[in-house]
Amino acid sequence: MAPSYSGVWNISTFYQYTSALPSPPVNGILAGGYTGSATVAHTQTINFNDGNGTDQGDLTVARYDASGFGSTTRGVFAGGYNTSSAPVDVVDYIEHVSLGNATDFGDMTVAATGHGGHSSNVRGLVAGFQTASGTNTQNKTIDYYTIASAGNATDFGDLSSNRNGVSGGGGTTRAIFFAGYAWGSSATNVIDYITIATTGDATDFGDTSNNLYTHYSNVDSATRSIFFGGYTGSAHVDVIEYVTIASKSNATDFGNLDQASSARGAGLSNGTIGILTGDEAGTSANNQKITIASTGNATDFGTLQTYGGNRLTGGGSASPHNPAVQAQPSLPSAIALFVDDVDTHISYIDITTLGNAIAFGDISYTAINGAYGGASSATRNCFGGGQSGGSPIDNIDLTIFATRGKGTDFGNLTQARMSVGGSGNGRGMYFGGQVSGGGYVDVVDYTTISSAGNATDFGNLSENTNGCAVSGNTTRILALGGRTSGYRNVIEYFTISSTGNATDFGDMTQDVAWPMATSSSTRVTAAGGYATSAYTNVIEYVTTASTGNGTDFGDLTVARGQGGCVSNSTRGVYMGGYGAADDGTIDYWTIASTGNAIDFGDLLAATTGGAQSNSHGGIA
Repeated sequence: MAPSYSGVWNISTFYQYTSALPSPPVNGILAGGYTGSATVAHTQTINFNDGNGTDQGDLTVARYDASGFGSTTRGVFAGGYNTSSAPVDVVDYIEHVSLGNATDFGDMTVAATGHGGHSSNVRGLVAGFQTASGTNTQNKTIDYYTIASAGNATDFGDLSSNRNGVSGGGGTTRAIFFAGYAWGSSATNVIDYITIATTGDATDFGDTSNNLYTHYSNVDSATRSIFFGGYTGSAHVDVIEYVTIASKSNATDFGNLDQASSARGAGLSNGTIGILTGDEAGTSANNQKITIASTGNATDFGTLQTYGGNRLTGGGSASPHNPAVQAQPSLPSAIALFVDDVDTHISYIDITTLGNAIAFGDISYTAINGAYGGASSATRNCFGGGQSGGSPIDNIDLTIFATRGKGTDFGNLTQARMSVGGSGNGRGMYFGGQVSGGGYVDVVDYTTISSAGNATDFGNLSENTNGCAVSGNTTRILALGGRTSGYRNVIEYFTISSTGNATDFGDMTQDVAWPMATSSSTRVTAAGGYATSAYTNVIEYVTTASTGNGTDFGDLTVARGQGGCVSNSTRGVYMGGYGAADDGTIDYWTIASTGNAIDFGDLLAATTGGAQSNSHGGIA
């Protein structure tokens, strides 16, 4: 049974878990921002152990001054100003098991910014909207969302007055909204609260010591809700105040920030410490920290991954106010990554077991309908090529099997192309593909997977080829089938240790383009593809060490091509693909014995794509 955590986490916190949940949790997430000249979509995680940030992914829409809340399974970001400095009604979410780009959740009841957010782990609440730039555009609306079910906001009730620039906090049963900018150009000291499980208007809780707005940076523990700084209308303040969630009262002094430029910052907490970062007047990437159970001044605590501006949003609470924490499963030792060919998302499976794919992260570039080529070692994986904006690209993206999140730039192929075949044995090798204008090439590139850098010419296929299947062992890499002027049945091989052109190996049982191949140390199996006039379900094999023609092995459960194929030492797995339609099926077979494929599970979505593993059957 996964360990539980009984503390209360802040509404504006998002966590990444491992199967052994740390106490306190390790990461929170920050989203969006404003550089002074540009709105950004960037998100990054903040480590609660050292305060430092790392890249996560991107929001669906670049924006700032949004609000954040969440649950045990997802973090949610609502509204904010977009690149035109106009409020948006966009609501995004990020699954906690996937550190990657955000996905559309639904819409707010109105396009708005400047609202405060809170979560009970079941409901997410936002309150105090500004619906346009300028004064007299505030309202007192409170909306709620059912976090587990993506969808549009529902009306909850109203604050006690029209205002925006509200900070949201609270606990399991109460949401508390602090101060704000009131109708008529004045800051307020009002503290309101609501009972989360019901609907209705807010009730008076007490007052802050100053009339303030634009703080947004609230953190919580099981008993306290704390807000940082703010703006009086004429000056920023360095005040930190708190309330006891269960007892209606005025705010009490906690301490001071280490700087007074504290309006519109983002707050993150893990129930033990609170972090403030990304404030409005800030000009650095530094974070500040408090210990929630005590009082005292904030201290310097780590730096952002990059100084992406200010007015950030701390979003998503992974287990606020709920001890039944959902731990993120630990990554398997025999892992395979699948990158979605119609998006940037990466998911993973454990090759040794059966089950559905789980979200992993994203590649660092956007490629669409491009059939990525992949190559990997036991620790690192590189996807290369694809198509973006209608044109083939030369990007190579690096992911680390042991680390969820967004990929990083590795280098470039020798030539921009899509439908690239790929395999690796310490060397990443990329075969053929389609270039701009629709032509095919015979190019074979290679990289050294252990060190980032651009690809180098290895040799050539026997003819210009698109969509060949590639796999092998530690000595030979085979390229099977593909598309030339027609469909081909050619099998050829390369000796990995020395660069050079392809050598004839034999023929496949049929002419086929876009099959997918995987291997054990002795066999290569090729599965599916488009066989002249229709997608096929055929699996065939060859013995890698001796040249010869393909032999029938069995059939896939669904006729399809353009999926991802991976293996460990005994099992081949085929993920996704396209047949009559995009298909999310995952099949497997035992490479040493012929027979039909068996259902393994399903991808997160029906799609084509590419796949690589850290435990190749035939590739060291």
